Amino acid sequence: MSDSQLASAFGDNFKAFKDPKTGNATADKIREVAGRPLTGDPQRDKETQLAQEVLKRDRVMNALDSVDDNGKRDGIIGPWNPAMAAGALACKPCNGIHYGNVQVSTQISY
Repeated sequence: MSDSQLASAFGDNFKAFKDPKTGNATADKIREVAGRPLTGDPQRDKETQLAQEVLKRDRVMNALDSVDDNGKRDGIIGPWNPAMAAGALACKPCNGIHYGNVQVSTQISY
């Protein structure tokens, strides 16, 4: 699974990482889910393994956390961040705006 696909998968499972009070996911919640034991429940285990993989890939975690805040990590991941991060991570060596270790292309066509 590519970094972009991992960010998309995180978005598809966003509810598992979301704080019900704020509607945002947090780095702390990702760590909490990653620390759960596997239970045999396919969805729960998928979320646990997804969290573990996100934490292993700092580039993905950085993109999820900072893509909407000019490269600054604040531990808060909005519901729009996974799609933005997936797009940024899919962009290999492109010219544009840097978000931490991630680049976003800004091309204008006339």
